[in-house]
Amino acid sequence: MPVKRSAALAVSLTALVALTAGCSGSGSTAAGGSGGSKHYKMVYVQGMAGNPFFTSLTCGAQAEAKARGVSFDAQGGKDYSPESQTPVLNAVIAQHPDAILISPMAGEAMVPALTQAKAQGIKLVFADSKAADDSLAVSEIASDNHAGGVLAAKTLATEIGGKGKVLVMGAKPGISTTDARQQGFVEEMRNHPGITVLDPQYSESQPATATAKFSAVLAANSDLAGVFAVSTQEVEGVATGVQSAGATGRVKVVGFDTSAPIMDDVSKGVVQDVVVQEPLQIGKDAVDQALAALQGKATTTSIATPYVVLTKANMATPEIAKYVYKSSC
Repeated sequence: MPVKRSAALAVSLTALVALTAGCSGSGSTAAGGSGGSKHYKMVYVQGMAGNPFFTSLTCGAQAEAKARGVSFDAQGGKDYSPESQTPVLNAVIAQHPDAILISPMAGEAMVPALTQAKAQGIKLVFADSKAADDSLAVSEIASDNHAGGVLAAKTLATEIGGKGKVLVMGAKPGISTTDARQQGFVEEMRNHPGITVLDPQYSESQPATATAKFSAVLAANSDLAGVFAVSTQEVEGVATGVQSAGATGRVKVVGFDTSAPIMDDVSKGVVQDVVVQEPLQIGKDAVDQALAALQGKATTTSIATPYVVLTKANMATPEIAKYVYKSSC
């Protein structure tokens, strides 16, 4: 998801606890009915505070926690990186909640802290992304990101008429979600012999870096036909570069995930298509799976959620508008 990285590790516990998302909340009534007789506390550790995808996932989890009588909170670092997420996770583990829902960063990087959490009896659910050790989580809920990349490739191939040069604007190697999207895109493009995939560029999940790198590629390839931007920050950065170069409509952009700037760029024709996930459902399922594990019930190891492709033509329709991400709950 859609995604930013790089922050100092020396952050105080007080500051960490304050890093809550716009929709962080607490449903502090005792669990009853479908929630059971015991009162449970869950915390969602976001990929990044303030990102519309993770905000929407938080909203889905918060609503389900309230409905199930579970206390809920959400916290996240200021950017999309293991350096930012690790101290937040450590602070949450110190609170010893019953369950932690998490969108873990960068595969191996989060394994030590997650292993510590599991050793303390905290139930873990991976939401959207996953850590390198699948056995740590009672359930993983995510879109099929490889399939999302394939869908993006097919969409961009159609936009450019099956021929020309295309660029992948990646986030940062090592993130399970964006790596899978990029892999799916590149593999599918092998089925389109008229299309040349240039060497990928990486934004480090910074829109300004995506803008600069896109601009450099365009300067060296004036015949660039299209770009696949793998998540929110990359879409926003590439869109800025397209407009600055006066390339709106000439360079086709297919992105992943939505934000207010991206929706504006779609309406203006700067971005042609956006592959959109269903983060509210991911959040709901994450709470349900954590609660099942806490109650000793069977859990579902892996749950996949769907995609839709948002365009200027369909963005206002009820069928598509319900997928647009939230900036607050």
